Amino acid sequence: MERKTKQLIFASVVVSALWLAPTPSQAAEWKLGMSHPQIKEVQTLLKAKGFFTYSTATGYFGTMTETAVKKFQASVRLPVTGVVDAKTYAALKAAAANQKTSTNPSAKTKPDTVATEWKVGASGEAVKTLQERLKALGYFTYSQVTGYFGQATAEAVKKFQKDVGLAPTGIADRLTIAKLEEALAKKTKPAILLTIGASGEQVKAVQTKLKALGHFTYPEVTGYFGQATAEAVKKFQASVQLPATGIVDDDTYTRLLQAPKTFDPMELVADAAPLLGKPYVWGGQTPDGFDCSGLIVYLFQKQGITLPRTVVAMWTAGVSVDAPTVGDVVFFQTEGDTVSHAGIYIGNNQFLHSGSSTGVTISAFNSPYWSARYVGAKRYW
Repeated sequence: MERKTKQLIFASVVVSALWLAPTPSQAAEWKLGMSHPQIKEVQTLLKAKGFFTYSTATGYFGTMTETAVKKFQASVRLPVTGVVDAKTYAALKAAAANQKTSTNPSAKTKPDTVATEWKVGASGEAVKTLQERLKALGYFTYSQVTGYFGQATAEAVKKFQKDVGLAPTGIADRLTIAKLEEALAKKTKPAILLTIGASGEQVKAVQTKLKALGHFTYPEVTGYFGQATAEAVKKFQASVQLPATGIVDDDTYTRLLQAPKTFDPMELVADAAPLLGKPYVWGGQTPDGFDCSGLIVYLFQKQGITLPRTVVAMWTAGVSVDAPTVGDVVFFQTEGDTVSHAGIYIGNNQFLHSGSSTGVTISAFNSPYWSARYVGAKRYW
């Protein structure tokens, strides 16, 4: 009896769960910042209608997806919210079904025509390519390449046409496209264009450099160009007097790579921690083994600072400080008549160094042995 009761309860729970499960028309709302497999489906549907112009459906709801949703909602006279609610999702599915019917070979359709000019109101991959080329030449300054031919695109076309001696109509006809191709061919190197939605190793390199400069504060380098990356790019651009577009173009990329890294003494100490216990190797400057100056050169190099290779040369190069703080190099005279040993001060009267008998270790700066041989401290940042 007890077993039958449990089976009955279990069956009731299953039936209730099935009854309460959402149908496609009851899909959850998808909006900016979310990730989900169903968002990928939404992007695919939007792409089929020409609204989502990014190369692939990612499953991440970024600003490009939001813009595409708004355009679709406007086209079907839904409230333009940029949020995929149940009504928007249903309309998307219906539009996709209609498209399948219209492309059925048995249906009567007009022959396809190839566009020979693009103007305000046009959309699709061809417009996206046009915007990318105008941006590469410095004419299209809108924050995103959208694939939609709006007023910003028309103005960019007009400026280009005027510069190359064409009538500034704002319409990208065949002659304008030919002139664009000609202008691009004259560029000696390909344009770098990274914006929201981009991904890959180049984005990782940009995020890594922005993080080193203190602009990119997201905890991880992801390789995906999202809103956090765009904001970091804007901060960097403002800091070097470039237009704060949030887009990595040629000028931004070049200035970013050339920008000196902001020195963080705590990063220096953090980089040193895994090296504790590494052996002393005369002339060594790798994790296989270090001498005292080799360890210092190695750690500072990781922070983008190049130091002289020998202790004596380091002593003559730095700026003297009265009392060392974290990241300063402390010098000692252990033999001869000049400095012969050095380490990195890490705070709390301790310094990191590679001793001939200890390897990489931490010693007390104020111990009788080291305090008696202390010569001074230098700063290189």
